Amino acid sequence: MTDTNEEPFVQVDIDAPASRVWEILADVRHWKDVISGIDDIMFEDENDTELKPGLKWDETRIMFGRSEKQRIEIAEVDTENYSMKSKNESCGTLMEFRHQVVPLSSSAEGKEGRSVLKLYFTSAPLTWTAWSFQWMAVLTRGMMRKEMFQDLMDIRNAAEKP
Repeated sequence: MTDTNEEPFVQVDIDAPASRVWEILADVRHWKDVISGIDDIMFEDENDTELKPGLKWDETRIMFGRSEKQRIEIAEVDTENYSMKSKNESCGTLMEFRHQVVPLSSSAEGKEGRSVLKLYFTSAPLTWTAWSFQWMAVLTRGMMRKEMFQDLMDIRNAAEKP
């Protein structure tokens, strides 16, 4: 899972090392303490919350002004490149999210410096009904971008705390 030529849906620069940002991103168990849009997380198996393909949880968050519960599943994890892909199905649409943390610089002392957190997003209708309502995705794309950007800002704020 390496960076491709595709454009990220949203991204933020972070004044923290990529390893620190990844530490927060990979700790799904504590996302509700970091990401303001998440109300609750319930894991399929509360004894197994390690970030790995197949990890599943129900995430309750405020979307478009109302509470929504969605089943999320980790599809891929590449800890070496600070990247993970998750997916969920909602209203007959498959949505895939790829988070990637990219180191931007190193300091003169050899310490890690800044990084950028990128979020790539794709969706595909799985049913005829979802396909026929694709026009609505155009209308909601801006709101989704705003909410996803806030998620990244929340992670940035947590990573930049001393």
